[in-house]
Amino acid sequence: MIYRLLDLLYRGAGVLAGVFLVTIAVLVTAQIVARLFGEILPSADQFAGFCLAATSFLGLAYAFRQGSHIRVTLFVRHLRGAWRRLSLILALAIALAVTAVFAWHTVIMVTQNWARDEVTSGLVPLPLWLPQIGMGLGVLLFAIAIAEDLVRACLGQAPVFGHAEIEADRDEQPGDDGGP
Repeated sequence: MIYRLLDLLYRGAGVLAGVFLVTIAVLVTAQIVARLFGEILPSADQFAGFCLAATSFLGLAYAFRQGSHIRVTLFVRHLRGAWRRLSLILALAIALAVTAVFAWHTVIMVTQNWARDEVTSGLVPLPLWLPQIGMGLGVLLFAIAIAEDLVRACLGQAPVFGHAEIEADRDEQPGDDGGP
């Protein structure tokens, strides 16, 4: 049950990342059209930057779950059995430590900016915590996704991101595409 809830959270964050990506396209298009008429959209570049940060961070956990993050497996592919599992656990533990520290400091930054009523510098002042919340939420969900896979690996189960890699490897097997 908890896995389904987490999966729903990761998918929701992925959808939000997509919404912010579309928002970037709309803002850029609107700015181009406005310039054709000799006008500008105040702070459009700034809002596009906020959307870029939200897209990047909110998409982290979803991309991790889908096996879309770049992983260097040159060394790990040659390991078998307990050594391979141990290297996976070590890599996930290091990733969790780094990501958890990043998430901790990011969430603190967001809450401090909220408590201080900081606003963005630009033509359109906006509470600073609003554009930062996507970053904080995204990196926090990413840390949770890594922790989930670390627990799975420690229990001897395959990590969720590994399922996507297995599917990709299966799709790349010779003879599957009708060729020799």
